[in-house]
Amino acid sequence: MKLKIDADVFLFDLDGTIYLGDKLIGDSVGTLMKLGEAGKKVFFLTNNSSRDKSEYVQKIARLGYPVQPEQILTSTMASIQYLTTRRPGKSVFPVGTPAFVKEIKEAGIAVKEDADIVLLAFDTTLNYEKIWKANILLEKGREFIATHPDIVCPSDIGDMPDVGSLMALLECSCGRAPSVICGKPYSPMAEIINTRVSAPKEKIVMVGDRLYTDILFGINNNYKSILVLSGETTAEMLVSSGVQPTLVLPTVNEIIE
Repeated sequence: MKLKIDADVFLFDLDGTIYLGDKLIGDSVGTLMKLGEAGKKVFFLTNNSSRDKSEYVQKIARLGYPVQPEQILTSTMASIQYLTTRRPGKSVFPVGTPAFVKEIKEAGIAVKEDADIVLLAFDTTLNYEKIWKANILLEKGREFIATHPDIVCPSDIGDMPDVGSLMALLECSCGRAPSVICGKPYSPMAEIINTRVSAPKEKIVMVGDRLYTDILFGINNNYKSILVLSGETTAEMLVSSGVQPTLVLPTVNEIIE
């Protein structure tokens, strides 16, 4: 097997890279299997904080890839590590799905209405009351942390407004932007990888469809990067962005020659 890039560890985004909604992008599972058979380490890095780790394991397995829980790294995990190490003992008001809130509680982080921190996640169960309560806390000067900056989440039926869109809403309503963002392209996500991967940085490659998260994450952390044009980014967007990935491919399936 011949690869188009020299790497031992492959960090794959999910939405827009491996699948769109419930549809695989080409034979992405076959590509993942071949990488594993060649001795490459495969991890999945997702900024999507609407699901917990077990849901990703179930989804990826249902799509045909025998994923192990330790291969999944999420912005929720990065946020939990940041909060427990940098803000120990602080309470949060989470704007997130029930699965997200459950994961936060299970990590021992106190969840309160009148919390120290507003923690904004990708909330597909969002309602007006949550946004209103978050806005009140932010107006009181409570810290503002977000799980990730993605503006939309791609799907097979149309883009979903994501955390970046909600950040813009709250910035408009209360004049506050997050002081910390934990997911790609920021350092808290890299800290999670450092606990799992011992390979030298030049042997690690980030593969994703989004310039301002996936590719910048690779660049910011001195990894190689592969931009795939199967999700958000088009060739025209790449040209005008000024961001330079190591390699550009139509899909993940062209990684193997």
